[in-house]
Amino acid sequence: MTNSNHDTELNEIGIEDGLQNLGFTKNDSKVLLTLSKYKVLSPADIAKYSGVDRARVYDSLNRLMERGFIQKEPVKRGANYQVIPIERIFKSLREEYKQKINDTILLEKVISELEIDKEESEPRVWSINSRDKIRKKIRELINSSKRRIFFIITPDLLMEELGGHEWILNELWNKKFSNNLQIVIALKYFESLKEEIKKLLKISIKVHSIEGDNVIPFGLLIADNDFVLTTLDQVQEAPEYTSGLWLENGRKKQIAGYEHLFRHFISSECKEIVLTSQKPDQ
Repeated sequence: MTNSNHDTELNEIGIEDGLQNLGFTKNDSKVLLTLSKYKVLSPADIAKYSGVDRARVYDSLNRLMERGFIQKEPVKRGANYQVIPIERIFKSLREEYKQKINDTILLEKVISELEIDKEESEPRVWSINSRDKIRKKIRELINSSKRRIFFIITPDLLMEELGGHEWILNELWNKKFSNNLQIVIALKYFESLKEEIKKLLKISIKVHSIEGDNVIPFGLLIADNDFVLTTLDQVQEAPEYTSGLWLENGRKKQIAGYEHLFRHFISSECKEIVLTSQKPDQ
């Protein structure tokens, strides 16, 4: 018999702990559990059976009535209190938790939208020197681009004496062939480039031929929000562009000026190359 009562006591302690995990205070859980066992009690009896000080019992009764979990039954001398059906209490608790979950989803969305001026990562400008480093960076930017490539290709990237044109035109062809992005290039036309240019035109890469005999003084690659600007070190038989700047993760306003430079160059210094169908013999 003693063991049975001890087991019940342990179970009730566990129930009280469970109620506290659901947001009830320690005293509220004791009062609710007592009323659940005895159904209708006076405040004095609640204090007697729950072990909660009578003054604290009134505080718990008021909180539990506010939540609708118990009812007050007036009698001639004072009042008795009665718990509502247990299934209604736990149905109400489940509804409260559902609403809290919905509230967390709403608050997460609203608070995220309050971040109206998110701090952007600061763009960085790097100096690049040497032909190999410039070519490596060009390759990296072409491979990482997602939306667009605007490219004024300097002669040293196309001349056989300085490594040939195959690698750079193949990079562009592979990028356009495997991705739906805008590619516009300007280059100095050589007869040796003819077949490669036809290949590029067939997959909708726009190609502009740089007109005139003057050596262009700069090269420019815009890939999404990055760019590489190279400058001609000295005019010679095989000119090389071995100095440059790389803007990493630029902002729209910073890129806009270089876009304007690119568009101005291809409109004033270049002529677009297009595919022409061969006329049949008369």
